Amino acid sequence: MLQSAQSLEAKQVAAAILLKEIGVQPCADLQALFWVDDSNNIEWVIGYTAFIGKTCQMHVVNLTNKPVNKELVFAAFDYPFNYLGVEKALGIVNSNNEKAMKFDQKLGFKEVHRFVGMHDDGGDIVVFSMDKSDCKWIMEHK
Repeated sequence: MLQSAQSLEAKQVAAAILLKEIGVQPCADLQALFWVDDSNNIEWVIGYTAFIGKTCQMHVVNLTNKPVNKELVFAAFDYPFNYLGVEKALGIVNSNNEKAMKFDQKLGFKEVHRFVGMHDDGGDIVVFSMDKSDCKWIMEHK
C-alpha cells in the first residue's frame, strides 16, 4: 500500500533510510513515498531530490528484497511526472552496483553519462535519465 511522506516526521524517516541504505544526503527539498505492508511496515522508499527546473533525482530502496509490483512502479513515476510536474527523472548509480544498474534499465531509464572511476570505491558514476514522454509505466496505466 502506498503512503506519501508529507509530515516532517515521515520525511525524516525517509531521509534516514535513504542515507543509511544508499548514501543519499538529507536535503530540504526531499519528497518521498513509502510502500508499506498490511502491518504498516515500510517495504520500499522512493525519494525525490535535487529539483532543478523540470527535473529531479529519483532514489529507490527495497528494504525487504520482495519483487517490485506494477502498482508501486506506477506510483513511483506518477508522483513526479503527474503530481509534481517534473518532465525528466534522473538516477545516479555506482556502476559496481549491478543490481541497481539492471533495475534502473528494466524500469526504462537510459544511461546518458558516465564519470569513469569517480565513485568512492572506484566504480563509475552512471547518470540515468527518463523523460515523462518515454515512461511506459504511466502510459500503460492510462
